[in-house]
Amino acid sequence: MRENGPGFDKERAPVALSFVDRVVFALSMIAAVLGAGVVLLMVAVVGYSVVLRYFFGTPVTWSDELSGYLVVALVMLGAAEALRRGDHIGVDLLTAKAKGGLRCALDVWGNVAVIAVAVTLLVSGVEMIAYSVDFGILSEGYMEVPMWIPQSFILLGAGLLLLMALARILRLLKGHDTP
Repeated sequence: MRENGPGFDKERAPVALSFVDRVVFALSMIAAVLGAGVVLLMVAVVGYSVVLRYFFGTPVTWSDELSGYLVVALVMLGAAEALRRGDHIGVDLLTAKAKGGLRCALDVWGNVAVIAVAVTLLVSGVEMIAYSVDFGILSEGYMEVPMWIPQSFILLGAGLLLLMALARILRLLKGHDTP
């Protein structure tokens, strides 16, 4: 499509990403790729457990515990990418009809709410991990994992979510749609 030609919509034209956008989007994509790897690992662990239990009669005691930790990692690794793509839960009833400044204000407000959640997760996550480290808390399951390890995914995901929401707000305030 030619610039200034027929069918060209200046408001819908792609805008080059800033350095901040590129860095945050790259971090989000790396986390999403790691999350995809976690899904594959979960499939392997569950498949291994099923085969051993039903074909060889020897249940794997640690697979359920590990799967639970992997679900937390998956959710937290995918949160920023879901926000970038606009896949988080939203109130479309309000935003579908909004245009111009109202739409921008609603988008900014939604990202401020995401920031509030991310900050809450970060603060409580730091306290939770410090507590786990101070008291040497281990999981109660068969694996006896130091709890700060799976808990650290909460910090990672909340940090990425915070960065993504900030990057989206900056784009909105510059007058650009969020990609």
